[in-house]
Amino acid sequence: MSISEELAKRVLSFVIEHPGTKLVAVEEALGVSRIEVGRTLRALMDQGKIRRDEDTRQYFPI
Repeated sequence: MSISEELAKRVLSFVIEHPGTKLVAVEEALGVSRIEVGRTLRALMDQGKIRRDEDTRQYFPI
């Protein structure tokens, strides 16, 4: 299943505006399910647009 480009843009914008954010914060702010947010965050990491700190589970723009 491919991710929505619109959702990817919204998630990326949120991470850029809130560096160090966590999945639950993105989920709550955008009103999107945890599964959709998780898929989108993984896709953005695969594309090299964001990174995740494995210790804190925080997301940062690259």
